[in-house]
Amino acid sequence: MTDIAIKVTNISKVYHLYDDPVDRLKEALHPMRKKYHRDFYALSDLSFEVNKGEIVGVVGKNGSGKSTLLKILTGVLTPTKGSFVTNGRVLALLELGAGFNPDLTGIENIYFNATLLGATKEEIDSKLNAILEFADIGEFVHQAVKTYSSGMYVRLAFAIVANMDADLLIVDEALSVGDVAFRNKCMKSIKQLRDHGATILFVSHDLSTLQMICNRAIWLDRGEVKGDGDPVNICQDYHSYMTGEILTSKGSLVPQQTTGMAKFEKFYFDWNDDKKPMYKTGQDIRFRFSLKALKPIEKQMLGISVYRSDGDWLIGEASSKVGFFFSPMSEGELQEGFCELVENCLAPGDYLAAIAAWSEDLSICYACTEVSLPFSVRTDFPSWGKFAHPCRWGLGKA
Repeated sequence: MTDIAIKVTNISKVYHLYDDPVDRLKEALHPMRKKYHRDFYALSDLSFEVNKGEIVGVVGKNGSGKSTLLKILTGVLTPTKGSFVTNGRVLALLELGAGFNPDLTGIENIYFNATLLGATKEEIDSKLNAILEFADIGEFVHQAVKTYSSGMYVRLAFAIVANMDADLLIVDEALSVGDVAFRNKCMKSIKQLRDHGATILFVSHDLSTLQMICNRAIWLDRGEVKGDGDPVNICQDYHSYMTGEILTSKGSLVPQQTTGMAKFEKFYFDWNDDKKPMYKTGQDIRFRFSLKALKPIEKQMLGISVYRSDGDWLIGEASSKVGFFFSPMSEGELQEGFCELVENCLAPGDYLAAIAAWSEDLSICYACTEVSLPFSVRTDFPSWGKFAHPCRWGLGKA
């Protein structure tokens, strides 16, 4: 048990639903205790364990029980039946503005919220500057938080929990609010917490982020665990389930953002095995794709991105760099192509790739996949760093 941060055992959360508000009163006063309600199981006999040091993402469609689970683990709700155990100091970032008094200023809410999290005044005093620097909301910290935008709310709330000493951090969709710079700051903070042995459980609809920073994912559906395991596999299964399609090794399902202008029908490797592609450093890696126009589009620049499994963005290459553009397309037209990393110099590791199609002037994104195509690279020799870049060595003066 000492290695377990969270243990959930047969938890259920049941709500009584009434067709008419007066039925609640009828049920309470009925001499024979007639039932006027129907049971809705937000969670149904849920069981799982999270080990210390794990970063676990929770996915599922709206209404699947994700937020209910997090509220139970943080003591906001009580389960109808079952039990759970959390070990260590628990910090939570749940609903927008939770733990804030809207009439207090940002500074006052730092002390108010941090006190609710169990911090002493001395501890808050020592970390106040770090919190303010992380939040980066300027003079608004002296204004009442009821005047804050949603992004400013989350900046301040995450800055507080990021600077408290937590054994277990529970976050509900907070990372979806804010600009890229703030998101990157949050990712860095999460990685630092992970490196210090903290356990992190967070809900997200951002499958790219979840795959990049989690070492495990739990998929909830109608209050039950439908999948639990590798985040890449779980996210692909979840996306396939949500779209009602079957994911094949040749990429018949491509997780992507909806633009209404074009979509990638396929994004895959020249790889004959059904297992995840594994290349050697120095080997060519060819990405294949097919792009379908949903309406007429002008000629396109294609871009390829490669990320390490920990979320570090390593490669961003565009066809325009070599003066290559894809032809204009009419509605319904399908165009196939490829991008080849020639003699790749990636260091051994696991990677994820994404592809996007942009207008020639980069003003319009026609189609953009999620960071979802996995592959691995290995070498036959010891290697350090992020790249195994070819070098020429010799003796003598430079």
